[in-house]
Amino acid sequence: VINHINKGKVKNHMIISIDAEKAFDKVQHPFIIKTLTKVGIQGTFLNIIKAIYEKPTASIILNAEKLKAFPLKS
Repeated sequence: VINHINKGKVKNHMIISIDAEKAFDKVQHPFIIKTLTKVGIQGTFLNIIKAIYEKPTASIILNAEKLKAFPLKS
């Protein structure tokens, strides 16, 4: 992806990598959003991150049956 972007004439791309495996339940989600906003992340990029962290839910499949979704909290 980076090579493809570098070959192009337009240089207005951004790649964001957020490794939140350990931070997901240790860092408060509003803090992550506020920090990203403060460093200038906005628009589509911020909306994608918000979709992950605002009101996240999970479901469990038990005996081939999907159970009701429940909220994840930090």
